Amino acid sequence: MKTHTKRVNSFLKMEEKKMFNADGKLIKNLERFNEKLDSLVFLKILTSGLTMILPIIIVGAFSSLFANLPIPAYQNFVTDSGIKDILLLGGTFSTSIISLIAVVSITYSYVQKHKLPAIIPSIISLIAFLVLTPLNKVEDKSFISFEWLGSAGFFVAILTAFSVGFIYTKMIQKNMILKMPSSVPTMVSQSFASVIPSAVIIFLAMIIRYIFSLTSFESIHNVIFKMIQVPITNLGNSIFALIIITLLSRLLWMIGIHGMLVLMPILLTVFMPLDLQNLEAFTNGDPLPNIVGLAFWILCTSIGGGGATLGLNLLMVFKSKSNQYKTLGKLSLPSGIFGINEPLIYGLPIVFNAMYAIPYILAPIINLIIGYFVIKSGIAPSPSGASILGMPIPIFFVGLIEGSWKLGILQLFFLFIDTIIYYPFFKAADDSLYLKENNSNGE
Repeated sequence: MKTHTKRVNSFLKMEEKKMFNADGKLIKNLERFNEKLDSLVFLKILTSGLTMILPIIIVGAFSSLFANLPIPAYQNFVTDSGIKDILLLGGTFSTSIISLIAVVSITYSYVQKHKLPAIIPSIISLIAFLVLTPLNKVEDKSFISFEWLGSAGFFVAILTAFSVGFIYTKMIQKNMILKMPSSVPTMVSQSFASVIPSAVIIFLAMIIRYIFSLTSFESIHNVIFKMIQVPITNLGNSIFALIIITLLSRLLWMIGIHGMLVLMPILLTVFMPLDLQNLEAFTNGDPLPNIVGLAFWILCTSIGGGGATLGLNLLMVFKSKSNQYKTLGKLSLPSGIFGINEPLIYGLPIVFNAMYAIPYILAPIINLIIGYFVIKSGIAPSPSGASILGMPIPIFFVGLIEGSWKLGILQLFFLFIDTIIYYPFFKAADDSLYLKENNSNGE
C-alpha cells in the first residue's frame, strides 16, 4: 500500500513538472492565448493610442500639483500674484480635454497601423467627436463646455476614433477618393484624396447627432456615459477588482508571460477614467471622488517594479551571504530604485521560481489592501490621478507626484512591509545558494 502511494505521488509530481515545464501543456496553452491577444489589432491600437496620452496627463498633473500644493504661505503667494490661475490652465487644457486628445491619438494609431498618412484622419476624427458633442447655449451664444471633453466623454472618444479610423482606411484602400494627376505634389494629392472620406464621416456624425437629439437621451454622450461608461467604471472602482487584476498579472509573470501587456487594455480603459475624474477634481480643488484607479495601483504595487521587489533587492545587497545574490543585487539596485526589475525577474530568476511565487504575488496585494484602508480612513489622501505608467520614478517621489508627501511616506512603509514579506523566502534561497557555493569551492 505504501509502495503504491509512493508511486502515485511520484507520478503526480512528474505530471506537475510536465505541466509547469516550459514545454508543458499549460504553459504552451497560455503562450498561445497570449499570442492570440497580442494578435488582436484592436487591443494593440487601443493600448498604443492611450499610452500616447500619458505624457499629457503627467504634465497636467504636475501643473495642478504646483497650483494646489497644501502650504499656506505658498498658496497665499500664488493666489495673490495670480500665478495659481495660470498654473491651473495646464491642468484645464490637458486633463479637462483628455477626450479630445484621446480621439486624436487613437485615430492616429489606427490609421498608422494600416500604413496610411494619419494626420488628416486624426483631425477628421476630432471634428466628428465635436459634432457629436452637445452644445450649451447662453442667450444667443453657443459653446461646448468641458463637461464632455474630459473623462465623461472618454468612451465616446474611443468609439469615435475606431469608427473614423475604420471608415477612413476602408475608403482609402478601396480608392473611394478624388484622384489627382500625377503632376500634382504628393501633399496636395493626399489632401484631396481625403475629401470624400472626410465628407462621408462628418455627414455620418451629423446624422447620428440628429438621431440622438430626437430621443430622451439627447446625445450619444449621455447614452454611452449612462449605459456603458458608468457601469464599467463602477465595476472597476473596487479594491477587489484591482486585487484580481494584480493576482492575474503576477500569475502570468510567474510563468513567463508579460502580465502588464496582457492586461493593459483593461487597466487603461477601466481604471484610467477613474484617474481622470480625480485629476479634474484635483485641478478644480474639489474632493477626489475615487481611491481606486491606475495611479493607486502603481503607487501600491510598483515598489521597485511589478511584484514590489525593491525590498528583495535591498535584502540581496545588504543581507546576502552568497556571492551570486550579492552581485546580482548590486547590479539590479540602480534600476530597481527607478521601478525597473527585469534584472531580478529574469536574473534571479523570479519567473518559474516556486521559492518566490508566494511573496511575489502576496506583497503587492498586501500593499493594495493597506493602501486602500489608509486612504479610506483619511490618514493619507487619494492619489491625484497622475498615471505614471512606465515612468522610471523612485518611490516617495511617486507619492509626491500624486499630490502628497503622505503618499510618499506610505510608499516607504510599503517598502518596509515588502521587505518583511520577502525575507523568509530570501533567507531560505540565499542559505541554500551559499551552501552550494561553499561545497563547490571545497571541491
